[in-house]
This record gives sequence, C-alpha cells and structure tokens, in this order.
Amino acid sequence: MQNLEIDVQAEFDGLERALDAYDALRARLGEREHAVAKDVSGWSVAQHLFHIALATDLALRHVRALVDNKGRLVSADGELGERAAAVLVSERTRRGVAEAPRMVRPGDDVNPVFLGNEIAGARAAVATLRARAADVAGASGWIPHQELGPLQAAHWLRFARLHAQHHLAIAEEVGAGLGESR
Repeated sequence: MQNLEIDVQAEFDGLERALDAYDALRARLGEREHAVAKDVSGWSVAQHLFHIALATDLALRHVRALVDNKGRLVSADGELGERAAAVLVSERTRRGVAEAPRMVRPGDDVNPVFLGNEIAGARAAVATLRARAADVAGASGWIPHQELGPLQAAHWLRFARLHAQHHLAIAEEVGAGLGESR
C-alpha cells in the first residue's frame, strides 16, 4: 500500500490554518486556556496546544531529515502499512485511540510564553519546508512512527496536519466547555 497521493501544498495550507486557529482560540480564551473542562478532556486548551506544538515539531523534524536524507532514523527501506494508509486517507481521527508519547506529552502547567514560542517555531518550520515542497513530495526515505510504522516525508506532513486538526477540535470543545462560544 505505497501509492497514496498527497498534495503537499494542501497539507502545508491545512497545517497553517490549524496554527492560525490555535492563535485565535488562545486570544479568545486568555487565561482560561489553562482551565480543564473535565467532561470534555483531561487536558486544558493550553495542554492540547502544547502537545500539538511538540508533536508538530517532531513530525516536521522527520520531514526535514527525510528531505535531507540525513539522520539515524532515516531508512531507505519501508512500506506504508494498511493501518497507516487508513489513518492517512481519513479526515477524522477517533479520540482515545492512542496515548501521547512521553516526549510530546504536556506537563500540568504550560508556560504561555513558551507555548507561543513553540507555535511560532512550528510556523517557521512550515515556511522553511514549504519552500522545499517538491523535495518533500519526492523524498524516498522512511522514518517509523511509533503506532503507524514507516512513513515518508509527505506522510509525516499529512500526519502532522491531521493530528493538529484533531487536537484543535478537542481544544475547541474544551473551550466551549469553559463557556467559550466558537
């Protein structure tokens, strides 16, 4: 199952829209971004956004490594598995299917300045990689995802966008649970 057509520019566009929505949600919520709506999620909006900033950074570092064909995780061999393909062709990710890996799990307290810096870093990485969109689309190496198995650069980019939108939807539900209207 290796033939999965991914429009790299559309993935960059979607990731940028998610980052814009994060900024807008943070602006609307203000200090309430740190509150938890336990009936919606065990994480606050800030924790969801911090998680996604860290996960996006990791995914985009994998994209960069694959484009540059450098790094200890890059392998010339790989194949997109059925589960990975199913996730990558879907537009909706079920909640509660996977647990966030420790390296991208937010702590109890999220520093708002650090969160803003992480989101800005994700924006900068998107801009840098967008300038190399053809290289992203054509990169042939593989880096394994902990749950999905080997992914190529375009797969990692799509995963980053899908994951960002998934947590944005949850963060918006948390905001609504705190009395925030969308």
